[in-house]
Amino acid sequence: MERIELTGQARVGAAGLGILAWLGIGLSVGGGVASAGTGLSDALWAVVISLGFFTITTNLAVALSLTIPLFAPNSQAGRFFRRPGVVTGLAASIALVAIVYELLLRQAWDPLGVALVSDLLVHYIVPTLYVLYWWIVTPKGPLQWQDAFVWISYPLGYAVYVLIRGEFINHYPYPFLDVTEIGYLTVFVFMLVLGLFFLLLSWACIGLSKLQRRRRVSA
Repeated sequence: MERIELTGQARVGAAGLGILAWLGIGLSVGGGVASAGTGLSDALWAVVISLGFFTITTNLAVALSLTIPLFAPNSQAGRFFRRPGVVTGLAASIALVAIVYELLLRQAWDPLGVALVSDLLVHYIVPTLYVLYWWIVTPKGPLQWQDAFVWISYPLGYAVYVLIRGEFINHYPYPFLDVTEIGYLTVFVFMLVLGLFFLLLSWACIGLSKLQRRRRVSA
């Protein structure tokens, strides 16, 4: 199986982007903890709430995909995150984060200070740079159109997790997933639309990969 090889500038790029990803996660989760209260239970609750956001879980996956191959490239996790299909699926997922945030969620709040820095990192800077990283370092040959149906298991699994979790803790991270406000039918419609959009993003990545591969072969 073909895998990503990080050498030279690619290692430097992965390390730098990894630092930005971890910084964004730390500032986002840390900000939630700082505003939650002084008790340990308050802090733990803030962490639980933070980890319910698709933005945070996807940035976390991105950070791991950049960090583990640098320090343990031949470990099971290292080999997993060096698979072109895994990195491409994460590129589509983090692109989804940026696009949905900009179109549906950006106007819901007005972050300032540290919150603004974390907002820019997790929603714009890391997504943009990770897509660029994917384009530069990922071998394009192994990708197939049907891979998109494997990758969609992540956002679909996330949505199911959030709905089940919401039944127990009565908290939904996004208004379009809040069944207490808009009902299950509307939520399922949103899930369907976002799922189709994710497939389109994935197929766009695969199509661009195949185009780049053909150009390199022709050259």
